[in-house]
Amino acid sequence: MRVFVTGGTGFLGRRVVQRLLAQGHQVRVLARNPDKAAAVKALGAEIVLGDLGNIDAFKSSLRDCDCVVLVGARAISSGKWEEFVQENVVATERMIDEAVAAGARRIVYVSSLGIFEIPRDGITITEDTDYDREPLLRGNYTRSKIDADRVAIAAARSGKPVVIVRPGRIYGHDHPLNQPLYLGRVKKKLPGGFCVVIGKSSYLTPISYVENAADAVVAAATVANVNGQAFNIVDDPDLTHKTYFRAVSRLPGFPRRYLFLPVGLFVPALVVVDFLHRLVRRRPFSVAYQLRRSGRSARYTTDSAQARLGWQPRVRLEDALRETAVPAK
Repeated sequence: MRVFVTGGTGFLGRRVVQRLLAQGHQVRVLARNPDKAAAVKALGAEIVLGDLGNIDAFKSSLRDCDCVVLVGARAISSGKWEEFVQENVVATERMIDEAVAAGARRIVYVSSLGIFEIPRDGITITEDTDYDREPLLRGNYTRSKIDADRVAIAAARSGKPVVIVRPGRIYGHDHPLNQPLYLGRVKKKLPGGFCVVIGKSSYLTPISYVENAADAVVAAATVANVNGQAFNIVDDPDLTHKTYFRAVSRLPGFPRRYLFLPVGLFVPALVVVDFLHRLVRRRPFSVAYQLRRSGRSARYTTDSAQARLGWQPRVRLEDALRETAVPAK
């Protein structure tokens, strides 16, 4: 099978490319940076220089590709909304259309679990759960991923051969935003080996080790009869803050004790901050809303990924944490 991959030189995409090549597939990688592309080229991938801002320049490279995997996205936290729209929404719709026109039989779009509505604590989230009903209060990245997911779902429902993969917070030692380990929404180290984590100890932690997430994306690209499906991906739907941070505490150089503080303690102060930012028109989204939302624990089911893709997290939590923490130090 010949596969075209966007974002194939990045954190997740590079591992997707590695697995596809290891399985004997031919892989073309869209790359903006020739230096970054050198690593995947050395593995045997064909490099197509270009970027998602100018699809016309490389769309001919989609011809004779059986599958197109859309990993690339504007994933930074800063930038104008219009930039996120172009790179994450418009480009997704255009790539799906061009892939279909080129004859692709499978298009995999990598989305995010951050798109969902979490109206209260303790709910279960499936692939059919509603989108966040307050997208304007989210950051530009998540807001654009909600819109892009809508595009991908609409394409799938119209009969286009689209599969959507929605990983949780992905972690790994070479995380591009210098956030290799999940350490809670807000954290603060204190003397005496303590670390404060904002959130309940019972909060369910929707994370996925990058190697496990890559396995899921490759399965979505290669397993038969899954066109039109969406898959939630977290390593352990029942992993609590307490269990997770207990495992983190055993890593060398990390605090041994964790103090969990409820999100509600901080919301009033952030409401004031949001109000002040609105007065000076500096921030179009709400930090208070995002923090309040992040404190609502939800269980993300992965039953569909297990049943339809045959996916299971290959790397256990303890091993994933060790492989993440040691190279990062």
